[in-house]
Amino acid sequence: QGTFRSYRFRDKSNVYCSKYAVMINTYSNIRNVRPIAENVIDEIRIKPYLSEVENLFLIPNLGAALYKEIDDYLKTLIVGEEDPEPTHNADFDLLMTGGFYDSNTKHFTGLNDALGHLTYSRFVRNQNVNATAFGIVQKQGQFSEPVDDKTIVRIAKDAENVGQEYLKQCICYLKFIKKIDEH
Repeated sequence: QGTFRSYRFRDKSNVYCSKYAVMINTYSNIRNVRPIAENVIDEIRIKPYLSEVENLFLIPNLGAALYKEIDDYLKTLIVGEEDPEPTHNADFDLLMTGGFYDSNTKHFTGLNDALGHLTYSRFVRNQNVNATAFGIVQKQGQFSEPVDDKTIVRIAKDAENVGQEYLKQCICYLKFIKKIDEH
């Protein structure tokens, strides 16, 4: 509780966006990379996987100190409508969204998409399974048909592979800007 506090922040295009301040990974990351039904309630169904991805993939790859530095920077972007424009860190802004670097000779997709794919892979593996007073059950809607386990595993593994590749690209960028050692 208290892990996610809803704020609005002003992005580079001066648009106010919803942001969950305490984590780097947000609900919009997963919804921007793969379609998820509108009736999926983020707080209930997606929230657990946001922190899992940060703890299982992001912190081990970035290190706790760099993770905290990025998280602290993103918190500085949280402003009210009357607050002055925050100071942007071009390196971290590019890290989050991806783009070209090294005199436009290299490109990467960005941390938002990496986290979105990794979160989606965790979500897909578990989204149709619920713990109830009667044990673990698989929910089926009135007009839906269950997908076999092999298909779920294939979709989840594909999303995880894409997320891992995007995360590797981010690590290469972080090495280039000397936020991570080359070794």
